[in-house]
Amino acid sequence: MDYRLARYFSNQWIFVGFLLLAGGAVLIFKTLVGGVILVLISVVIFTTHYRVAIYLNKKSYYDYVWLLGLKFGDSGTFEKIEYIFVKKSKFSQTMNTRVSSTTIKKEVYEGYLKFSEVAYGGQQKTISEKAIKHSYQVWCQNL
Repeated sequence: MDYRLARYFSNQWIFVGFLLLAGGAVLIFKTLVGGVILVLISVVIFTTHYRVAIYLNKKSYYDYVWLLGLKFGDSGTFEKIEYIFVKKSKFSQTMNTRVSSTTIKKEVYEGYLKFSEVAYGGQQKTISEKAIKHSYQVWCQNL
């Protein structure tokens, strides 16, 4: 099972990615190399994300960042999955300007997966917190 968890870059970087994509599209007609470089940077920003792969038949997992098809991260083994814990929480973000402010409120779900002790070492492992905090869509679709 391979799950896409969360974007690697924040919303501000996604906005920068759109600006780079627009700039690259315009620049590609004037300077081909410069335009292609900006478009490639925006593709990296849009597609880089956290993933976790759990191989039940091998009793192993791979917690990684996906970057243009390359995987960078940690792997480990486990005896069994002890439990999956999904917690509902509320998220609020306020955006201020000189004239007004807007508050965005939404419910998010944080998922935690606890592995039992590994067969050879006796250490307990959980998937890193940065990789498992994500929106509820992934967990609800796959549970």
